[in-house]
Parts: sequence; C-alpha cells; structure tokens
Amino acid sequence: MVDAGDPRNGDNGLHPSIDSLQRSYRKEDPPPERVKPVPIQLLFHAATAVALRSNPFLAAVLDLLIIGFFFLLRPGEHVYSNDNNHPFRLMDVSFQSPFGIYNATTVTAAELAQCTRVHLEFTTQKNQEKGEAITHGDTDDAIVSPFKAVARRVQHLRAHNAPGQTPLHTVFLPGGQTKCIRSTDLTTMLRSSCKTIGAALGITCKEISARALRAGGAMALLRAKVDDSTIRMMGRWKSWAMLRYLHRSATDTTTFARRMIPGGTFTIARHATLPADVHPSAPADPLY
Repeated sequence: MVDAGDPRNGDNGLHPSIDSLQRSYRKEDPPPERVKPVPIQLLFHAATAVALRSNPFLAAVLDLLIIGFFFLLRPGEHVYSNDNNHPFRLMDVSFQSPFGIYNATTVTAAELAQCTRVHLEFTTQKNQEKGEAITHGDTDDAIVSPFKAVARRVQHLRAHNAPGQTPLHTVFLPGGQTKCIRSTDLTTMLRSSCKTIGAALGITCKEISARALRAGGAMALLRAKVDDSTIRMMGRWKSWAMLRYLHRSATDTTTFARRMIPGGTFTIARHATLPADVHPSAPADPLY
C-alpha cells in the first residue's frame, strides 16, 4: 500500500532464502509417480552387449550401472550431475582382504587380488553421515559384481595416474581425451537393453532411467528377504528416526551382493504397481 514492494521478492524473483526453502521442500516431497525398479536382467544384457565391443567409454558406463544398482545410489553420487553433484572419488574407495584394508589410491595389484570387499566412504555427499561407508562383497559373476565394477574403475584411473580427487565417473579415452559419465549415458544403455528384452520384463523404455537403479537395488534386496530396516540403512533412507543411531559399517553386508543376483531377477506386471506379494509386510510409505 505504501509502494514498498513485496518483501518475498528479490532482485531476480523470489528472495534467495525463500527460494532455497522451497527447493528443499521439493526435494523432501516424493516424486509424483514411482519409478519402475530396474530388473537385473537389464544389467546382464548390457554386460553381454558391452563385452562384444572394445570401448572404454561403454565399459565405464556399464561399471557405473552396476555400482549404482548394488550400492543403491542417487545419480549425483556416482555419475556427473548438474544438480547436487557430489560423486565418489578415487580416494573415497577402499578394499578389504583378510590381511587389512587398503585405500584405492595406494593399493597394489597383489593386494587387490587378495581383497574380497569394497567400501565407498561418504565424504562430500550431501545429507550423509561423513566418514561412514557402504560395503559390499563380491558375486560369482565375472562382470555383474559391485566389487569387480569398482575395482575396474580404480584400475582404469590408476593406469592413467589420476589423482585421488578424481571422480569414479571419469573416463580417459584414446588420444588423451577425458570425459565424465552422466546419468543420461546410463539411461541410454538401460533403454538400449530395454528395447530388446523390456517387453518380456513388463517394462517400456520410457519407464527406465538412471534414477530407477536405486529402486532396482532395493527391490533386489526385498526379494532376497533382507529386512526393511537393513534396506533403509543401506539406501540411506531416514524415514525412521532410529536409523540415525545405526552405524552402517557395523552391518555385515558381505553376502548381500551375491544374494542380489537372484533377488534382482523379476518382471513387472503391466497396469499395476509393485506386486503385493513381493514383501507382504512392506510399510505404507514407499522406500523409493
């Protein structure tokens, strides 16, 4: 009334404090629709297709698909993202053998050959407990394994003398070029496999994206009969206040990756949400 202007507005729209508050609310809200979880058959199909081509870029995309699925990661945690880009770096990786734990920046080939577990430590990722790690063991498959996928990324970076701050999504290409893997690259590979086998799995290409890897890993754990609390802890969901007091590294997850291979094999019925018989005791609020 006195021509003082709207106090909610800044120079270029909403006041920065209000704009930041609204963005945080949007992140807390669930998505308007559930993403369809990625069946692990798509990863196996992609692994077979990539094995037929000698392409370091595609090999890196496949490794990051596997890492995102087994570690239940958000895109910005393992691939380059324009929004909330805080990826795991070479220095955030460590390997464990019966003889000790070795950081990825210094582990030798002989030491790595004796290791059976891999740790990804949260350091720069937002909204996580700094210094805690997600841990996985190996699987019986030569390619689709979180341990082997991380080891391949580490070996690639170490072969090119990458510093410890280098993100795992970095790829060194022939000719001296360097490229970062983005979530769109993961989506492209998933949809390529989906074009071939998606109909048999009850999934269309439009329903699959890099975001769905997190849901796919959670579904695999559910079908492997891993309890809800452990899955929420593995996926860093904080719907239950008690999860703040649980130390993820104290949970023995050595066999989870092996159990996720059969657990991640499923099809989705059309015109339906996730089947009720997947986990009869699932709580009302979704995990993803």
